[in-house]
Formats: sequence, structure tokens, C-alpha cells
Amino acid sequence: MKKNIIGLVCALLFVFAGCSEDFLERSPSDQVSSTNFFTQEKDLVYAVNAVYASIGFNSWETTYGYSTDLLRIENLTDNALDHHSWNAGFRLADGTASAYDWYVEHRWRERYRGIQRANRIFEGADGVTDINAEKKARLLAEAKFLRAYFYFDLVYLFGDVPFITNSLTPDEAAESTRTAKQTILDAILADLTAAATDLPISYSSDNLGRVTKGAALSLKARILLYQEKWGEAAAAAKEVMDLAVYTIYPSYQKMFTYEGINNSEVIFDLQEMHEKQWNFTLQNYGPNSVGGWSSGCPLQSLVDTYECTDGNTIDVSPLFDPNNPYANRDPRLTHSILYPGHDWRDGVFNSIPGATYPGKEIIAGDDLTDGTGGQWNKTATGYNWLKYISEDDVDNGDYWNGAIHFILIRYAEVLLTYAEAKIENDDIDQSVYDAINEVRQRPDVNMPLITTGKTKEQLRTILRRERRVELAFEGLRLMDIRRWKIAENVMPGVPEGLTYTDPNSGEEVTLSWGERTFNANKHYLWPIPQTEIDISHLEQNPGW
Repeated sequence: MKKNIIGLVCALLFVFAGCSEDFLERSPSDQVSSTNFFTQEKDLVYAVNAVYASIGFNSWETTYGYSTDLLRIENLTDNALDHHSWNAGFRLADGTASAYDWYVEHRWRERYRGIQRANRIFEGADGVTDINAEKKARLLAEAKFLRAYFYFDLVYLFGDVPFITNSLTPDEAAESTRTAKQTILDAILADLTAAATDLPISYSSDNLGRVTKGAALSLKARILLYQEKWGEAAAAAKEVMDLAVYTIYPSYQKMFTYEGINNSEVIFDLQEMHEKQWNFTLQNYGPNSVGGWSSGCPLQSLVDTYECTDGNTIDVSPLFDPNNPYANRDPRLTHSILYPGHDWRDGVFNSIPGATYPGKEIIAGDDLTDGTGGQWNKTATGYNWLKYISEDDVDNGDYWNGAIHFILIRYAEVLLTYAEAKIENDDIDQSVYDAINEVRQRPDVNMPLITTGKTKEQLRTILRRERRVELAFEGLRLMDIRRWKIAENVMPGVPEGLTYTDPNSGEEVTLSWGERTFNANKHYLWPIPQTEIDISHLEQNPGW
């Protein structure tokens, strides 16, 4: 027997979790056969909970519990960089990753672990008879959604992958071959359509976080959008809108804090709990001034994307002052990114050596030189992430134990999906403007309305800019630059941060770190992990 298979065979492990207030809590791992485990309702509930546990990744294998993968994936785009060379975000972004990369293997393995857990449920559920039929259908629908979520991730990262719908022995897994991406997408879209009919619109408080009808329809809309099935994508998004259960949350600033947990905009999120799993968002991504490692540093190109408060871009707005570049800007900039002079923690964030801010106490822990001085835990770009960085966690010392829920799907994305699909389908009407403006008119954002009369190309530009700033650091930019086929334009070159005047030499210094390459014939897909190829019949992706 081939013992060393990384993905499909490691997925044979079956992990159980509790329910209600123990939802997503880990219990000891065990290997159990579907035939001897599924006998009671609680078995089915525990098994479905275990599939939810596969949504979050373990950053360092299984040692540290849930990881903030949404943040790491942003480092592979033109939004941010990871200057720690040992991290996957560094190699996958600069073009030096290989089929031996640990994160490539990890992502593959964890997704198949979740798929294997779901497959066991479908095989064993018939053995559970002491359950209400409606509840049983709901639980199976949850498993269908989650399996679809995992496959969606795999095919957009790796292309054609093994499509497994039943549990496998290690030897069977080693015989797996790749299935066409479109075949898998067609299958999971059918699963999502079916799941939506058996899922509730909402849950009572003890089941918050479970998959809803809106989540199934929203994921369906996302997949259809990525396939450029414009009419179907708009229709699926409209179904979510017509549910009339989601609204734009009034505060962008609070949405990604403890106060924003389970807010009106959340459609599906990664439920986190103190003391149940380790979440080291603050430790990994917080600024060095509060003890963080600055593993994700926003790039200047993202900062420049935020409009001025008059609704114009910085290259044409009379409100833009290069000597005070963060004033009069879209409030989402201030809510998402720590920049020099940003009021924060009763002081001012400072990442420019020698800078002063009259009348303000400077938080000087992130002072840096040119980003090359071995200052590994200080920002390499002059900027730090603020979204999901909690001052409560700083005050409580929860560097490894944060518990803000990471939002995987929210209503703003659905509105932008609807608008994009209608634009690309040449079906531009008032509803397109209304959808975009509903996002822009969030009370604490309140950006100017997009007025009617725009051309398709103008609306496309507006929509893509809106997605970038609204959804920054939420894990969607990687797929956006791939599906729009712009990665070869925005990724290559030296990723740059802010430019400042050195107080000693008087010279201008632009912070940068390394150089990125992007080969359009290779990098639109990740490599199939070499460990899988070594023990199976899988073929490698082109160029790897």
C-alpha cells in the first residue's frame, strides 16, 4: 500500500465536532467507517460539523488550528505582499513556487480532507433513521454546499482535478485521475441548486453559521460569474436579493470587528471561538508596533485605487493633495489600511522614519528604512492591514486567540456580482446603478452615486474598481485578476509601497520588496503537488 499520499489519502481521516454552542469545536481525531458510525441523528450532526471544520486551514499543519487564509491569499495579488520568504505568499506571488511548495500541498490536502468527510456522509446517512426527514435533508444539503465550496476552490486554483464523490481507500485514491474542470463545475452547480431547496433562509441563534439558502444561491452566483455565464449569474444573484433577508450593514468600519459578528450583511462566514481554535490574525498580520509580524503589507497600487470623496480617481480629482495623500479619500481606505498619520489607538500610526505629527502621540514601532534591512516584522511597504485587526485583541493580548468571524460571502459581493453580470451581458438598466450605489452609499462610506448614462466600458471600470476596494483582503482578488485575464499585466515587476523623503539624505525613497514574474502560460494555475504525481496517474499542469 502506498502510505505517503498527501491529499486524497490523508483526507480519509475523519474529525468530529460538537453542535449548538459547541459548533465547530474539535474533538479527538478518529478513523471510522461510514457503515458502523452512522446509526443515530447525533452521528449525522457531528459528521456534518466536521465538514465545516475543513473550511479553515491550519497554517502550520494541524498545530495551530484555524488560519486566516483569506488574508494570506491577498498576498498573491497586486493588493499586498508577504515579505517573509518562508511563507507561501512570497513564492506563489513572485513566480518561484514549485510543485514541492508546502502550501500548494496543504491547500490540496485540506480541500480533499473536507470532500472525503462529505462523501462519507452521503454514503452513511441512510443508516440514520431516528431523525426528522426535513432535518436530514437540511444536513445533507449543508454537506452538498460544503463539498461544492471545496471543489470550487480546487478547480480555480489547479484546473482539472480528481472528482471524487465516494470515500476511497488509499490504493483507490492513488488510482485517481483528473476530471475536466467544466464537468466538476456542472456537477457542483447542480448540487447547489438542489441544496438551496432544502436549506432554510435563517437559523435560530444556536445554529448561526450554518449554510443557508442564501449561501447556496450566492455561491452559485459566484461560480456562474466566474464562468462568464452572465444571464444565469445575474439571475442567481437576484434570487438572493429577492430573499429580502440581507441588507448592507451601516458600518464598514465595524463590520470586520467583534461588534460586526453575525451582522445583517453576512451570508456565510467562518465561525471562530475563543479557546476552541487558535486564530493568529493579530500575531501574523498586525503591525509590529503592537507586536505583529506584518505578514501582509498593502501595496501602493491598492491605496491609489481608492477614489477621492468627490467620486473621482486621484489622477483627476482636485481634492487629491500629494503632500497629504490620505485626506479626502474614500472612507474605506481609512477603515481597511493603516497608513502614515492614521489616527489609531489614541495616537498616530507612523511607518516613515523621522516623521512627526504635531499634537499627536506617535506609535513609532513600525519605523523602517527602505524595506531591505532585515526588519522582518516591520511593514515592507509603509502600510499595514487594518481590516480584521482588532484593538480588543491587542488590549487583551490575544495574539494567537482572536475570534472575529471571517466573512466568506456577504451581501455587497452579491450586489456587485449582479451588477457585473448585467453589465457584461449588455443588459444595463437602472438596477445595475442601484446595485453599485447600494454598496457605495453605506452610511459610514457614503461615496457619491454613480450616475446613469455610462457606457459599458465605463461601467466595467467602475465595477472592477468597486470590487477591489470594497472586498480588499477578503480573498477574492486572486480569482478576479485571473478571470479578467489581467494578472499578466498587474503582477510582474517590483511591488511598491509608499514613497517618502529620507530625513537624513533628503532623497525620495520608494519602499519595495523583491520582484515578481508572471508567465501567462503557466501561472494562471497552481502546480499539482509533486507528492500526488509521484504516487498516482495525475499529470502536471503546463509549465510546472
